[in-house]
Amino acid sequence: MKKCIIITSYIEGELRQLLSNEQPGFIICADGGYNHASKAGLVPDFLMGDFDSLTERIQPGVEIVTFPSEKDDTDTGLCLQAALDLGYRDILIIGGIGGRFDHAIANIQLMAGAVDQVERIAIKDKKNYCTVLKNGGLELSEKQGQHVSLFALSDVCEGVTISGAKYPLTDYTLSRTFPLGVSNEYQEDTVRISVQTGTLLIVLSED
Repeated sequence: MKKCIIITSYIEGELRQLLSNEQPGFIICADGGYNHASKAGLVPDFLMGDFDSLTERIQPGVEIVTFPSEKDDTDTGLCLQAALDLGYRDILIIGGIGGRFDHAIANIQLMAGAVDQVERIAIKDKKNYCTVLKNGGLELSEKQGQHVSLFALSDVCEGVTISGAKYPLTDYTLSRTFPLGVSNEYQEDTVRISVQTGTLLIVLSED
């Protein structure tokens, strides 16, 4: 399955390093995300936004989509919708979870809103990897110094099960108003997470 990478304006970490294990089929830059791409020697397929944070000269061959600065969606949101419209079902957002907290929350909401249309959607920076899981399961391989946290994005998440972790759960109902799932640890090489009903935010964070 082809992957779409969305590069945001704010990135904590080196773009090349963040992309080292990724194989994008399509790259979209959200406004100033083009600055990072250009410095890393990457030529995106699309450049989208109101260009209030663009400083690098745009290279030939990049398709440009301009939006007004006053709009109902964020630049990242517009890039995400473009990726969905193009048929991508594996989408990774680079950056966008540091700096302004309001934009970080907006990006989490965007992922939750797109979860029914994708196989995987995630957001990543130097120390964090976040993904959204709805009515399903996944496995996570251990990385040294990495914590695993679960948060309910729906009012409740029913049938939450965690195995292979220091603090396991079995068929638990996780509430959106109490962070029981924060800061778990690997007990085995793989942590397995599932939820029967509801939408989970899964966060992998390094010290």
